[in-house]
Amino acid sequence: MKNEEKWDWDTLKKEIPIKEWQENFNWVEEPCVSDDGETIAAIVNTDDAEFSICVNGEASEETYEKAWSLRFAPKGEVVALVANDEEWTVSIGGESWETMFDYVWDLKITSDGSFIGAAVQKDGEYGMAVNDTIWDTLYTNISGATLSDQGTSAAVVQVLPMGQGDIQGFSAGIFSAAVNGIAQSEKFMNIWDISFDSQGKQIAYSVRKNRIDYSLVNSNVIWDKNFQFVWQPKFIERDNSLVAPVREGGKWTLFKDGNPFWEKKYGQLWKLAVHQESGKIAGIISEAFGKWDVTENERSWGLTCDAMISDLFYSDNGESLVAVFKNNGCWDIALNGKPWNIRADKLWNPVVSSNNEILATRMEKDGKFFLVVNGKVYKEQFDMVFEPAISPDNDKILLKSIKSGIYTRQILSLDNIL
Repeated sequence: MKNEEKWDWDTLKKEIPIKEWQENFNWVEEPCVSDDGETIAAIVNTDDAEFSICVNGEASEETYEKAWSLRFAPKGEVVALVANDEEWTVSIGGESWETMFDYVWDLKITSDGSFIGAAVQKDGEYGMAVNDTIWDTLYTNISGATLSDQGTSAAVVQVLPMGQGDIQGFSAGIFSAAVNGIAQSEKFMNIWDISFDSQGKQIAYSVRKNRIDYSLVNSNVIWDKNFQFVWQPKFIERDNSLVAPVREGGKWTLFKDGNPFWEKKYGQLWKLAVHQESGKIAGIISEAFGKWDVTENERSWGLTCDAMISDLFYSDNGESLVAVFKNNGCWDIALNGKPWNIRADKLWNPVVSSNNEILATRMEKDGKFFLVVNGKVYKEQFDMVFEPAISPDNDKILLKSIKSGIYTRQILSLDNIL
């Protein structure tokens, strides 16, 4: 979990030259930056089939045959998937796990950085590993790897063999959901969208029961009702219930614990956002072909964008519902139904201040990158901008950027931006 109170909010500017990295190494992959902005890192090629991780200009002593999926953990460690002698593992702060694998992918890091996991292949079988501990049981196939904040891991696994062209075997169900490597008893044709509750104890997921019937599973209990299709379920913590978008009679609506919950029906309903304390539920909808909108507790915004709504989420206090959408070829953000009208070529999810009054993000436009706060574009343009941060007292913005070969960490007063 980020600890912004301990970050340096007083030093106005810090710079690290990075242009020379291109001269010091054969090539440099795309850099990433720590949450506090103090560290910039990139995977670099130092020799034939030799890679290292460069941190603030210093290449690590450890070298690898291959390295990818570089990122920072919340506590500041550089994490990457690395390989030597044709074996893969996870490197954290330059220290590799002891367990080696045939392959590693789909890196997962919990919000506080206490647990780091990944999907793995070992001896021709598949599973997950968390904090250097691999599942006791591995499987023929794996997909949809998921990691809760409490370190519980889950994935869709193939539990029965299937011969080539074995349609009957596939129809009978060969997939189960495995939790910490233990497959649940029920088997299905397909499983997807595994979701954990906030305690990492319960799981729910979407299933295909046969050629035409779909349903939901909550903690190994299948909903009685069948549907034409279903999307990812979400837990409602305060009454220990489960909601999910479902399709029946050619229309989409919201069901709760297997029963109708919303009265309205839509051409499409998916990507639910749930605010647990208030009980608010929002989703992305389509009421006409090629027109996308947002509904909150069955009240539509009237946004009607023509391309997509990629993300939808609530602020911590539930007062702000934020959508990232694309309309008329440009990206934008809508806050509680009101677009910013910034017309970006590319846009990232904004961060929201603790008082719910500030939204900050980064955008790309005409090949340049910009900081955007509350819909206002900061005057300076950059070669790259990383995710901004908002100070605990909500009066400063941490801007992390690259311009003319120099990485800069600077603190901006909110008064100078808005």
